[in-house]
Amino acid sequence: MTVNNLITETLVLMGMSQAADEGEDPSAADTARMRGILLLCFNAVADELARGYFPLKTVQTLTSDTGSYMFADFPLVPYRIISVKSGGEKVAWKLRPLCIECDRPSIDVEYEYVPQRKEADDEFSYPDTAVSELLVEYGMAAEYMLICGDAEASAAWESRYRAEIDRQLSARPVRGRVPPRRWL
Repeated sequence: MTVNNLITETLVLMGMSQAADEGEDPSAADTARMRGILLLCFNAVADELARGYFPLKTVQTLTSDTGSYMFADFPLVPYRIISVKSGGEKVAWKLRPLCIECDRPSIDVEYEYVPQRKEADDEFSYPDTAVSELLVEYGMAAEYMLICGDAEASAAWESRYRAEIDRQLSARPVRGRVPPRRWL
């Protein structure tokens, strides 16, 4: 499923079937504007899910002659470093504003990353299977209604979105992590 299909399903879910049927008709300026806003909403929701609820983790092997491993050289955009190893053993490292410093020429870095921004024609995929299309659609609808200034509708969609997140997270072990804005 493409992000464009997800946008169409979100429009139908919000009761805007006419806009969903118009699709990418260039003469429908309002529809194109709505789809553009929903694309922004999609990227915002994917980012929120990755940073706050369903983290995306990877391990990369990096090399450096200077001992500075620039974040710009990472294949994915890191937002939290979990561990740094060399030769299978944890090693000392320092976090700097633009890099990691370590006295080893090659390291294995485990980190959480933010998803890459998607365009309408890109495929929708989230590495964590708990993040379903419906969950993302609820989040997109909540964001869209908030942007449009309909606070009541936004709150209703936000409620569904948060309930689905809670439902998915309740099936997982806690592992010492309190989700954001949930402990109040």
